Amino acid sequence: MRLTRSLSLAFLAALSVVVTVPATTATQAAAPLPPIEAFGTTPIIDNVSLSTDGRFLASSYTGQKVSIVILDRNIKKLTQRIEFDQTLKLRSMGFISPSLIIADFSITYTERGDAEQKSEIGAVFAINALDGSSRQLLEAKTNSRIVPSSGRFISRVGAAPGEILMAASVLDNAAAGAAASNAVNTVLSVDPLTGKWRIIEKGIRNTGSWMIDTEGKIRARLDFYRKDQRQELKVKRGEEWVTVFEHTDPDFSIVGLGADNQSALALGASGGERERLWSIPFSGGGKQPLYQDPKHDVEGTVRDIYDRSLKGVRLGGLEQRVEWLDSAAEARVRAIEGAMPGRRIEIFGYTPDGKLVLAYAVSRNHPGAYYLVDFSTNRAELVGQEYPQLAKVPLGKVSNMTYPARDGYQVPAYLTMPAGREPKRLPLVVLPHGGPRARDSGVGFDWWSQFVASRGFVVLQPQFRGSTGFGQKHELAGYRQWGQLMQHDVTDGVKHLIDQGIVDADRVCIAGASYGGYAALAGAAFTPDLYRCSVSVAGVSDLVEMLRWEENRYGVESGVVKFWRKHIGKTSDPDVAQFSPARAADKVTSTVLMMHGVDDTVVPYVQTEFMETAMKRAKIKHEIFQLKSEDHWLSRSPSRIEMLTQLDRFLEQHIGKGYRVTTEETVAQR
Repeated sequence: MRLTRSLSLAFLAALSVVVTVPATTATQAAAPLPPIEAFGTTPIIDNVSLSTDGRFLASSYTGQKVSIVILDRNIKKLTQRIEFDQTLKLRSMGFISPSLIIADFSITYTERGDAEQKSEIGAVFAINALDGSSRQLLEAKTNSRIVPSSGRFISRVGAAPGEILMAASVLDNAAAGAAASNAVNTVLSVDPLTGKWRIIEKGIRNTGSWMIDTEGKIRARLDFYRKDQRQELKVKRGEEWVTVFEHTDPDFSIVGLGADNQSALALGASGGERERLWSIPFSGGGKQPLYQDPKHDVEGTVRDIYDRSLKGVRLGGLEQRVEWLDSAAEARVRAIEGAMPGRRIEIFGYTPDGKLVLAYAVSRNHPGAYYLVDFSTNRAELVGQEYPQLAKVPLGKVSNMTYPARDGYQVPAYLTMPAGREPKRLPLVVLPHGGPRARDSGVGFDWWSQFVASRGFVVLQPQFRGSTGFGQKHELAGYRQWGQLMQHDVTDGVKHLIDQGIVDADRVCIAGASYGGYAALAGAAFTPDLYRCSVSVAGVSDLVEMLRWEENRYGVESGVVKFWRKHIGKTSDPDVAQFSPARAADKVTSTVLMMHGVDDTVVPYVQTEFMETAMKRAKIKHEIFQLKSEDHWLSRSPSRIEMLTQLDRFLEQHIGKGYRVTTEETVAQR
């Protein structure tokens, strides 16, 4: 794995982009459609980071190749551009000192002798902003004691000046044939300039993670015991590690060290209706509720990046608002929001004195943009936009809604209306999210749904039962309901829009990725009269075989398999086979488009092949496209562009031409 240094001024063009407000008087029909690349190219800038002294800005930059660029604010010039092997995928990066960047990459690894057995493995690099030099940290070599790809950064303060802390799986015996399963999770102090490391603390084979304070001191560790799914929180007293808390709740997550260094923070419902924030004191006594909201789940926290004090909590629901607990932090965000009405502000970095702030402004119909805000002068400078080609494009208007399911339950959803169209008898694309233990964002920009809306289609994103963020009753109702209640919620959303006169019943398509891809295939198989077409991206088609694949990969007693049995069922359950679209392909009447990355490590490509074989046997029209060198998340621009290109063609072919459709064309299509 390698990084190479070169210099380019391309990033300066992104810096000079001017934000403009698009005109809304003309309809989209009168203007050319925005190019597919404007939506499908991964964000032009991403992972933007501010150095701790405010001198440097760093970002990933998508040009002809993806690279890391560094801007020196002292001289207002781009000083470094670091290219890396394009098989590496940058997942995150950030400054941990005035000049040192830690960057996390992943790469798809294929097991020798088994082309279908693939894994996504990680690599950590240290990058010097001063000269652009880089080094892979804890790179496992021949007879190395470090288990490959196990290293991860955990603290900017190491055991000696200039060192950092990392955790990795380490073998006591590095002789040939030593099994990785015998390694233990170990804390290492690492010199990021030389790569040299030394052991600071050893865990056990069951140790999963460590809690480190802002001074680099180890305060606690978490051990996990697979057999009974037990997690233990342990603190060190003298030379002994003592358990101060344990639980077996798979939906209870210990998320970090408290700012007092004497407690841990956790999220979970723990028998209640809503997810809560908990404090677990190291002195014992069990968990204690720290924050709870009667109407919303607590989905996360906002914490100070330097002292880790709790500034606010992130709440669920359709709005996904932040409840602020610190007035100064809230005032800083509100001041920026006041200058950018209609957008949500996230703070991605700031200097210790709080005067220089890196802010991210976004909404569901405004692509994200980064600003450097100087509170000493009350001025904001545009750093760059994620999707600059969309700056002048009228985008779809996103609204929150609920609709009645067949049992009377109110299902939350997001509805995107194409710009410049009256909400009357329009074509619809319903986009169920992945997971299914997940949700769509109520605040972020969704490139897929906005692309579909740009073509003149209404987009419905139902937060069906089984989704997170809407309470325990909502989530638990979807367990073991693949193809049943979860699918009914999607179906009922489509019928509601038809009944309201917003959607043309003859021009409806269902599309989605991962679980959403399953829902698309299930829609085609189990409600064939509702959809004119179906699009599955990396979708599950055979639940029985998917469960077997998980069992073979992780072991029948693994936490992963137990999770999926809880959410899907067992391979022997009749419903699991019955509601597998590949086993009901003969019921499909519409054309199905399937796209899948061949390097998918989450839903194996064979799941698409199962559906393809079943549809060939049933003589059902279908199309299939392999996305070369692509993973489960469509991490690369070429794959996103290819996916949207095929989707665009397919939708036009089966439910019309969006803005340009005429009455005569609609009649002909029927």
